[in-house]
Amino acid sequence: MNRPLAALTALVLAFASPAFAELKAPPTPRAVVADPAKDKAHPADLAAFQIDVAGSKINAVMYVASGEAPHPTMLFLHGFPGNETNVDLMQAVRRAGWNVLRINYRGSWGSGGAFSFAHARTDAQAAIDFLTAPANVAKYRIDPKRIVVAGHSMGGFMAASASAARPSAVAGTILIDAWNIGGDDYFAKTAPKVLAKEIAPDTVPLAGTSPEALIAEIARDRAKLDLVSLSRTIAERPVLMIGAERGIGAVTATLAKAAREAHPGAVVEAQYATDHSFSDSRVALTSEVLRWLARFDPTITPAGAQIPLVAPYDERNPFARILRGELPAYKVYEDADVLAFMDQAPMEPGHVLVISKTSKARNILEMDPADLAKVMAVVQRVGRAEVEALGLEGFMIIQNNGVGQSVPHLHVHVIPRIAGKPAYLAENAKADPKDLEAMAARIRAAMR
Repeated sequence: MNRPLAALTALVLAFASPAFAELKAPPTPRAVVADPAKDKAHPADLAAFQIDVAGSKINAVMYVASGEAPHPTMLFLHGFPGNETNVDLMQAVRRAGWNVLRINYRGSWGSGGAFSFAHARTDAQAAIDFLTAPANVAKYRIDPKRIVVAGHSMGGFMAASASAARPSAVAGTILIDAWNIGGDDYFAKTAPKVLAKEIAPDTVPLAGTSPEALIAEIARDRAKLDLVSLSRTIAERPVLMIGAERGIGAVTATLAKAAREAHPGAVVEAQYATDHSFSDSRVALTSEVLRWLARFDPTITPAGAQIPLVAPYDERNPFARILRGELPAYKVYEDADVLAFMDQAPMEPGHVLVISKTSKARNILEMDPADLAKVMAVVQRVGRAEVEALGLEGFMIIQNNGVGQSVPHLHVHVIPRIAGKPAYLAENAKADPKDLEAMAARIRAAMR
């Protein structure tokens, strides 16, 4: 290998450091790390109110998404007693263009009435009724055909129960390390006095009940509180089940198996090596949820398909079509062997892609060293031009193979860096074509 090629290849490999390692999962959805564009006429908002359920007022908060168009809407149901609020997850879902309604069940966290599992089930159903009421559909810009019910721990059971009770109103269900209340062997086998002592701290925020009353309710209504049977029912529509291996992920595996047996293909299951609260996997949890929600709104997150390392070259890939003139490209540089053009969804303004015009290598393992040298020589020139044209303090080079790769034609990213600004490996919004052409013109003028 000649020295220039070796140096440039080393430069690419240097970016496979922990900060820019190859992704082990699809790209982080943009809504996890970036705020949406502001809509002055219809801004994002937070509405706090109460919902009447059987004569009691339960507290509710609606995270209202920005924009005039009707929004898909999530109902999020908390656990027992609800110390993990999952606000970060709800905020990200709102940033992705969804409304999110959160409620506190009767007797929990200041809501009126008495807490019980039966009341919580009714409260969740009442929340769905609230979301589908015409006045609220208009007030909060709700799309009633895209309502998803989600819940964590006990909230997972409540989400399944509500979805089963309101099948025509719910488009899908998310269970996050869900608690199978009626099928919990520990509750069935442990002495009531021991259980009462153990759960007493969790009943402090709950009014109108006691540890003994809740234990008796589970024993009495074990069949009604069976999440396995509910899982089979809700799998008539899309279901996401996420388990925590250090939580009760084994329960999630059981639920997913039952759901798949009833309705193959309806269930997506994920397991994370974390605790019940997903304490060290919050970004992973949020990303998993947003990627799944994309089935109801494909604009909010990437499909996340992985490009296999070994496969025939696909002449239909977007870069092959650009080279044939079938798709437009905002060109920065072109010669007989190499093309450089603007990334249409840039990580930063000035983000350029460099590809070979003559090689059909899908990744760096397939490319002839002579062709790679030509590509990398242009990468170097583009980086120099970006620095000169845009007044950069630096830039980075990324080249994915297989995992993290989006197009099966070798391409190198040349991305401007701004000092002090993190570089997120996330799905980015498409740029305005006028901005892309203007940026391409600036970089073209600096190419030498």
